[in-house]
Amino acid sequence: MEAAVRASANGEKIEVAAVKTKYPQGGERQLIEAILGKNVPTGGIPPMIGVLVLNVATAAAIAEAVVSGAPLTHRVVTVTGEAIAEPGNYYAAIGTAVGELIEFCGGVTQKSAKVVLGGPMMGIAIADLETPITKTSGAITVLTKEQVGRAKFARRETACIRCGRCLEVCPENLNPTKIAHSVKHNLLDVAESYYINACMECGCCSYVCPANIELTGYIKTGKVFLARQKKKVPG
Repeated sequence: MEAAVRASANGEKIEVAAVKTKYPQGGERQLIEAILGKNVPTGGIPPMIGVLVLNVATAAAIAEAVVSGAPLTHRVVTVTGEAIAEPGNYYAAIGTAVGELIEFCGGVTQKSAKVVLGGPMMGIAIADLETPITKTSGAITVLTKEQVGRAKFARRETACIRCGRCLEVCPENLNPTKIAHSVKHNLLDVAESYYINACMECGCCSYVCPANIELTGYIKTGKVFLARQKKKVPG
């Protein structure tokens, strides 16, 4: 990257900043803090502190639109997982069915059990392979029956032991346990008071929970309930 910037005509205006490989370092709030030492207010957005964050796909789409006058019709999608015959990065048309893209990659080599739209931490399992690729689809992860079976066996939920590990790993310094329990008992006003909408749904809290509580799942559900309550999405 540094060599490419030096070779660029505008190289003197661009600086490459290397950051630690640490999940979820790619989040815009985390990048701003790591590179600029600034904090985005809870519930706020980067422009509030004079910062604009664009990922590579967005920057490329803007360049194609402004320079070439081309609309956003394709995006790079990573197709991966032990069940995929030919994993890799593919330039796919928006609207392509997930099943078609999997077949283009040689199909599955083993009995696939779950198809996740996204990555292993923040992805969402889909039930229909006719689900289309959208402008925000960055990856398709196909898990085998063996992988899913191991996960189910290993993640039997037990009672919360109030260990506080979820608080330690939360990149937004939230209290995932309080939020999740508020949603579980339909206390959405309490969940809001603990800044449920500031959660970036990275999955770190669920990953480290020794009681195997799906904290991120509760938080996602709570956001949907709140949106329905405020009539922002259909019930």
